[in-house]
Amino acid sequence: MLNGLSDHDVQILIMYNLKIQNTKDYHYSKRLINESTISEFKTHLSYVSWDKIFTESSVDIIFNKFLNTYLRIFYHSFPFKKSHPNNVNKAWITTGIRISSQHKRDLYLLYRDTKNPKLRNYYKSYCRILTEVIKN
Repeated sequence: MLNGLSDHDVQILIMYNLKIQNTKDYHYSKRLINESTISEFKTHLSYVSWDKIFTESSVDIIFNKFLNTYLRIFYHSFPFKKSHPNNVNKAWITTGIRISSQHKRDLYLLYRDTKNPKLRNYYKSYCRILTEVIKN
């Protein structure tokens, strides 16, 4: 018989005012489509020998060969371009809006854990006011 701690013992940890910062490097991708890439795409399509593709007897094989050829040229002509969201110009976000947004996030942490109607009403009105400020 073993005496001692088990990994089945219950432990409760309560953490207040915990702020977790997300350190992931977010980016989004979009295809680079402009006049020169469209021209390149058309040129590559014009060089394809479509006779070899459409001489097959099965419609499924014809479709798969067509799609493979088309997509290979499409992906080559219109490559992905990675962009980072923090590179976007957000000059309209003033220091006051940043501070108010942080205050709203802090209020939300209180709002979700309380049943106090005054605090809940204050949070809702603060959100409405901040939304109007941002719109203006």
